[in-house]
Amino acid sequence: MHQTIKVAAAVAIKDGKVLIARRASGEKLAGFWEFPGGKLDSAETAQQCIVRELAEELSVIAIPGAELTRSVHGHIELIAVEVRLESEDLTLTVHDRAEWVNVADLTGYQLAPADIPIARHLVGKI
Repeated sequence: MHQTIKVAAAVAIKDGKVLIARRASGEKLAGFWEFPGGKLDSAETAQQCIVRELAEELSVIAIPGAELTRSVHGHIELIAVEVRLESEDLTLTVHDRAEWVNVADLTGYQLAPADIPIARHLVGKI
């Protein structure tokens, strides 16, 4: 039986747009868009994880906020955390593109399966 893997996903919203990033070729789920983030270390909260992951993946300082929602896909539990970015100057490491998109347009992107319920949650709030 697989143990559930907890993953934090950053939901950065600014002026009605949300940040999504596309996984680069060679990465797991290459070509899929996602809310940036990553796996929680054993003693980390989702907020601590998102600060660390955004520093590693995007070279940006994130100020974490509240948990927005969770989704479960297979053995992955994705925890969406609201964040505010200190800068929009991103350095991509595991992604080949990052875009600020209208929340209403989110479901038109080829999102990673675990990210789809979070996108639907956000679209339902506008």
